[in-house]
Amino acid sequence: MKPFPMQSANWRSYVRKIPALPAMVARRVTRRPCKGYSSARPFFEDKYGLEIGGPSPIFRQNELIPVYDLCKLIDDCNFSSHTIWTSSDETQQFGRRLGRQFVAEALDLREIAGSTYDFVLASHVLEHLANPLRALEEWKRVLTDKGMLVLVVPHKGGTFDHRRPYTKFEHIEQDYLQNRSEDDLTHLDEILSMHDLGLDRPAGSFAEFRERCLRNASVRAMHHHVFNPETLNRMFKRVGLTTLGVVIEKPEHVIAFARV
Repeated sequence: MKPFPMQSANWRSYVRKIPALPAMVARRVTRRPCKGYSSARPFFEDKYGLEIGGPSPIFRQNELIPVYDLCKLIDDCNFSSHTIWTSSDETQQFGRRLGRQFVAEALDLREIAGSTYDFVLASHVLEHLANPLRALEEWKRVLTDKGMLVLVVPHKGGTFDHRRPYTKFEHIEQDYLQNRSEDDLTHLDEILSMHDLGLDRPAGSFAEFRERCLRNASVRAMHHHVFNPETLNRMFKRVGLTTLGVVIEKPEHVIAFARV
C-alpha cells in the first residue's frame, strides 16, 4: 500500500480551518462556551469529578467547556504515569483543583467504587480506545445517579482523520461483544492508507508513523475509530446513558453531553 506523501509544511491544516474561521474568531472575542454548556454547568459547580486522559485545554477557564475553575475537586486517570501528552507543569498550567491521580485503563477503573463522581470528562480519548463501549460502560458505573458525562471526540473534517469513513455502530458493538483489548490492530490497514500525515506533523514520516502504530499498546496514539453524532447517540443508548446534546464545534471537536 502507498503512503500519502509527507508535507514539509503544515499549511493544509490552516486551509482546512478556513470555513470555520468566522466562528473561531467570534468565540475568541466573546469567550463563549459551546452550545449546551449553560444547561450542563450546574453539574460542575462545586462538584466532584473525574477526568480520563487529562488535563485538557478545552476544560480551562474561557475555553469551550470551562470546568476546572468551577468544580470542587477533580481526580485524573491515565493509562500510564508518562504518556506522549504528559506535561511536567500540567497542574500549574491548567490551574486545576487536582485530587487523586490514578494510573489505570480507561475501561477498567476497578480502584474506583461505583457512584463516586458527579461528572466524568474525556476529551479526545474515546477514539484511542479499541473497545469504546466497554469504556462508556465503566465511566457510567463510577457516575452518581443522574451524573453527567462530557465527551469530546475529533470532528473528522478538521483533523487528520478526514479521509477515513465513520466507524459503524455495529462494528463498535462487535468490538464490545468480542472484548477487544488495547493491543488490537483491526484498523491498522485503514489508518496507514488514509491517515493524513500532512495534518499530523508530530507523527513524523510514514515509516515512523507505522512503527508507532505497531506499538500502539504502549503508546496509545492511534485512532481506532471515527465517530459521528448518530453513532455517539447509539453508543450512549447501548450503555444506558441519556443524550442531552451533541454539538459540532468546528474545526476540530464534536462535544456530547449525556446523563445517567
